[in-house]
Amino acid sequence: MPEWMSMTNELGPEKIVHVYDVETGMKGVVVVDCTALGMTAAGGIRMLPDITTREIFQLARAMTYKFGTLGVPIGGAKSGIWADPAIRGEERKNIMRAFGRALKALIPGGLAFGADIGTEAEDLDFIFEGAELPTQGTGLMAEKKDGEPIENFVTGYGVVVAAEAACEFAGIDMKGATVAIEGFGKVGGGVARYITEAGGRVVAISTIDGMIFNEKGLDVEKLLELRKGSGDEAIRAYEGAEHLDKDKLFTLPVDVLIPGARPHVIDEKNVESVQAKVISSIANIPITDEAEERLCEKGVLVVPDFVSNAGGTVLGIVDFLGGTSQHAFDACKELIGSNTRTILADAKQEGIVPRYLAMRRVEEKVVAARKGEPAGSLDDTIGAFKKQLGM
Repeated sequence: MPEWMSMTNELGPEKIVHVYDVETGMKGVVVVDCTALGMTAAGGIRMLPDITTREIFQLARAMTYKFGTLGVPIGGAKSGIWADPAIRGEERKNIMRAFGRALKALIPGGLAFGADIGTEAEDLDFIFEGAELPTQGTGLMAEKKDGEPIENFVTGYGVVVAAEAACEFAGIDMKGATVAIEGFGKVGGGVARYITEAGGRVVAISTIDGMIFNEKGLDVEKLLELRKGSGDEAIRAYEGAEHLDKDKLFTLPVDVLIPGARPHVIDEKNVESVQAKVISSIANIPITDEAEERLCEKGVLVVPDFVSNAGGTVLGIVDFLGGTSQHAFDACKELIGSNTRTILADAKQEGIVPRYLAMRRVEEKVVAARKGEPAGSLDDTIGAFKKQLGM
């Protein structure tokens, strides 16, 4: 059986398109998972040398759940480019233009996308240039704060909102709570900022270069300053912390664990060693199904990743509506906070893994829409969002 056939079920995927450009060597894949709830499908573009089609499909499915949980009639999609994200200059621009040419037929048909791991907001301009199409959005996604895209801050803020709601549900006071964060890149820095603002204590941060740990807390502002010149290597230059193997991050005795990079970093090999009481993810699908079930049995509160990391999606919706970054922060606080509280409470009542409950509810919407039951219009959603945000 071909690999793509093993991915299919009642939701999708509707399209898996592999693309290749002879001149640049660009190799990519686009997965449109499900458009039953709306004609448009959206999701980020990931560029790494070791992605797989299955990974991109799983990420597209996560986007279907993300939009469905937010109540937005948009389907899930995801794209991938097999390349080193460190590529710069004309070579990078040519790869993006080639990918845009390959996507030219799909974008007008309802495919929207943004940056993801390995890609940046500037890359999107070259993708649209290659597709000979105008860029999407009103420009809010390109807005900067402290020299970084506002998306990094909004997404990070949403992860913290979910963590706060889960801590409240677990009877943990965020003020003084200990937090470990995987990754200190696009979103990890934003998470560290807002955890600190909420009164939490960031005690560990990992990057591809290792991990630093100090049970009394790390100086987030100092780390952010070091990151400006050193990137991931900032943790090497940081003094006043213990330097450990990055894989130990998932087993530290902390209140809140925040996975922030690749899928399935928590699995059957390390799940029994997880000591965190709450998990709120930056990353998509950071936990295997079996490990998540075991965490639930152990009493660990795991916020569904497509709920906790929905900040970037919320920003995209606000951008589409013509709102401001403050509208996006407000929407994250309301939508992600309320979704987290509702899903955790209902899952506890049903005795089910929170992620499974949230997935089931979206799947029921999709099945009903395919049977002809109205799923709600984009105009209705826009009206509801504007009213909620005072726009």
